Amino acid sequence: MKHIHYIIYIAILLVAIACNNYPIPEPKEPQFELQEGDELISIEELKMRHTVGNPPTFIADNVYIKGIVTGDDESGNIYKSIYIQDETGGLNLSIDQVNLYNIMPRGQEVYIRLQGMFIGDYRNMYQLGDTVTDNYYGLEMSRYNWNKEYMTDSLGNSLKHFYCNGWPDLSKLPAPIVITSSDEITSDMYGMLVTLKDITFKNAFTGVLTWSTAEQNTNREATFLKDESTIMVRTSGYCNFYADYIPIGVGEITGILSLFNTSQQFYLRDRNDIGTFIEK
Repeated sequence: MKHIHYIIYIAILLVAIACNNYPIPEPKEPQFELQEGDELISIEELKMRHTVGNPPTFIADNVYIKGIVTGDDESGNIYKSIYIQDETGGLNLSIDQVNLYNIMPRGQEVYIRLQGMFIGDYRNMYQLGDTVTDNYYGLEMSRYNWNKEYMTDSLGNSLKHFYCNGWPDLSKLPAPIVITSSDEITSDMYGMLVTLKDITFKNAFTGVLTWSTAEQNTNREATFLKDESTIMVRTSGYCNFYADYIPIGVGEITGILSLFNTSQQFYLRDRNDIGTFIEK
């Protein structure tokens, strides 16, 4: 038995020595540049290609968009999606993959090759992704298959669409749009980073109201102090802060503005998006 223990000890020692002799290489900074013939368009121009309510629109030409990741899935409140933003607007990237924050975290600049993808909408909210054919509804919006990022077509051409450029840099995040009333919200703000300022959660007066319930999606109504208008703050029961108590008083929160049918919705990215609340 002692002989076996000795062999195991020697094996561990050899592995440790080998690791010291072969240091892990430093990661290489991702770099991407458009090539001749590539065209860069804005998020606003991309959205103009699709009419909300119509079937998803196929993108056939060689065009790209770029943006900064403003919302990722690290906390679990954003699911199989990330949000990017440029100077013209924000966009939901609907992707059939989890833990996307390991690839495209907040502050990451991303170029997206649009050729072969679809721009469409889900419940009136613009999305970039793919399609499925439903027997009843016909062509519908669906998530992009992330496995395509590692595949080639029959001619050996890469099917890759997403390209990171440079290291993630939180200083590149756009300043949130400050909203003090739901009446201030315009259609071009959906998908963008916003701050809801001077709000209160009236049902949180007991101090024990949580953001959500385990394994459920929950809407909590936020009321603007300015005019008593409201907006729904939607939280997943799978995120890592769903059981936190909603603060009492008046304060502000920052996150992603969204739309579901005609209902304005808001998503916190993580608990750090919850500002200071003061009881009045």
